[in-house]
Amino acid sequence: MTPQGLKTQLEHLCQQLVEQPNNLGLLDQAAALASQMKMPEQAAELYRTYVHHHQQHAGAQFNCGYYLRVAGRYAEAIEHYQQALALGISQPEEVHTNIGVIYNEGLLDNQQAQQAFLQALTIAPNYVPALYNLANSYEQDGDKQQAAHYFNEVIKRQPDYAMAYVRLADVHKAEGSDDALICRLRSFLEGGKQPLNERIDIAFALGKLHDDCGSYDLAWQFYQQANTLNATTMPAWDVAEQEALLHTIIENYTAPVTATGGASQPKPLFICGMFRSGSTLLEQMLGAHDSITSGGELEFFPRLWQQVKREGIGAFSQRTTAQDYAAIGQDYLEFVQQRFGHDGWVTDKRPDNIWLLGLIKRALPDAKFIVTRRQLLDNCLSVYFTRLGASMNYANSVEHIQAFLALEQQLLAHWQQVFGDDVQVVDYDALVADPETELGRVFKWLELPWQAQCLAFHQRTNAVRTASVWQVRQPLYKSSSGRWRNYQKYLK
Repeated sequence: MTPQGLKTQLEHLCQQLVEQPNNLGLLDQAAALASQMKMPEQAAELYRTYVHHHQQHAGAQFNCGYYLRVAGRYAEAIEHYQQALALGISQPEEVHTNIGVIYNEGLLDNQQAQQAFLQALTIAPNYVPALYNLANSYEQDGDKQQAAHYFNEVIKRQPDYAMAYVRLADVHKAEGSDDALICRLRSFLEGGKQPLNERIDIAFALGKLHDDCGSYDLAWQFYQQANTLNATTMPAWDVAEQEALLHTIIENYTAPVTATGGASQPKPLFICGMFRSGSTLLEQMLGAHDSITSGGELEFFPRLWQQVKREGIGAFSQRTTAQDYAAIGQDYLEFVQQRFGHDGWVTDKRPDNIWLLGLIKRALPDAKFIVTRRQLLDNCLSVYFTRLGASMNYANSVEHIQAFLALEQQLLAHWQQVFGDDVQVVDYDALVADPETELGRVFKWLELPWQAQCLAFHQRTNAVRTASVWQVRQPLYKSSSGRWRNYQKYLK
């Protein structure tokens, strides 16, 4: 069905709901259709509007929690999941696990997440999703021992659970190509029975393990296989489309924005740039300072940006008033305040926010931006060696990664021209080589005193939810600089 046809069908279902507000089947159809149309906010609002007609229906409360969770309305989602539990929903271990995932991924509270997963396991000790998510939470905490323990607990219960072996690869360093984990993962890949999505992850894991032990030719073969397979799951990257987006952004966000003098509380500090360019490392180091809170990858502006792109960047810019932008900014500050309860600097680390700086600056005139960068080929390889989602579909080709990086450099030059000193660039290789100088420069810019504890960032106990989780649990090392030379013969 065409997009217009889907829209017409959704409007028809919504009208029927107005006439039959007690019809749960209609509500499920409408919410599912809105979700299919990639409108999670509308799906959640539909369920939230009509769920009071089904107060005693555990399944309806569960579905409401699900749609609210997808829309990022986490506190409300938990409330409805808890109502489903109170109504005696079957398989309560699934509900507790979903609550744990909200705490883990949405509210960034691993302590509460782990309590929810353990509650699920109290009800059903062999419930694999809870074990798997519990292992994942310990990995984010930097606890290799507990992470490995629970991934192995998954394997004890389901020896063919391939993804548990994949995740073990993150916490395991292979010593040779005959490593037992490598052999097991190869058996999965060569058996040909795993779903495509799992084969992709297995190939990436095998690339990582062979890179560990210096088997670079085999590592490249597996990474190439992983990216070739991954490319089949998403639309091909279109450089002309990306260039058009770049020019549209530049055309619509050209006017400087005057700061109000640092009056915002909390103080928003955005860390962005190319994926795998050192943004997680920098956030960990900055977050060790008493006056800075690590916010991680917040979804507020990326969610808004999806709405902006659906409407059209030009149309949105023309209709949005200064008061509208101020309201967006206030909503963001309240969102951060509720999440972290901190009045100092709070970092928001989303690499792809570099494309949103114009929108963010209009909403938050006092915002400051750090853009991380890295040696070109090292950055390209690190992206190529990481499985990224469909929104980063350039990542399946080194040539496309280079082309994307070139466009981001044009965009950075534009933001530097428009926003001047509110944009600072931090070079990963310089940070690793001389962290005190690089961090000192950032603290001076933020008008903060130097604190030596920022050099002990690897000892922090916060959760890290990016592919860099294990890199930032170690003291600074320089081995990632110049890594491209191991694969030089494969690079043009």
